[in-house]
Amino acid sequence: MKTLLQFLLLGLLTAAIGEWQFSVFLRDDLDNFLGSLFFNTLYLVGVYVLTRPLLTTLRKRPKFILGYTGFFGLTGLMVEWFLIGNSPWGNPDASQIGMFAYWACMALVPLAFLLQNRPLQHFIVRYGLVYVILVLLGQFLIPSPGWRFAFHIYAVILGYLGLMIGILSKYSRQNY
Repeated sequence: MKTLLQFLLLGLLTAAIGEWQFSVFLRDDLDNFLGSLFFNTLYLVGVYVLTRPLLTTLRKRPKFILGYTGFFGLTGLMVEWFLIGNSPWGNPDASQIGMFAYWACMALVPLAFLLQNRPLQHFIVRYGLVYVILVLLGQFLIPSPGWRFAFHIYAVILGYLGLMIGILSKYSRQNY
């Protein structure tokens, strides 16, 4: 139970940063933020149920992390497309790569802690702290609402993409 709780909290923290930017900073919609976290909790329970039996495989065959990332990134895209309406045909302005990275990171960050990979954990914590500081600086120092909106949109896309690439890069350098 402790492992599930840790997995959920880490996944929710990963998601909450971007959700706060979209829901609260950009739309001033706290209810949407809370609803997203509720749904993400349910999603992460499913991720955990699928991840637990894969832990041994992921430890012994590090290339499987690419399949893990792809699978959860794609399942997240399916959520975006068919439940939320952010499909390429329904919302062509939505960043598909950004959404993929968001959902992949929601599964990858807790996995790094389940695998007890200290260097990867340290990278994630440092990355997250720098990201949050930059986001807060942008929120409070950019005076124009239009520029602030663009800043947050690109920060979320590039932030999750950078985190995903960083995790995969660090993980692959340690295990190959």
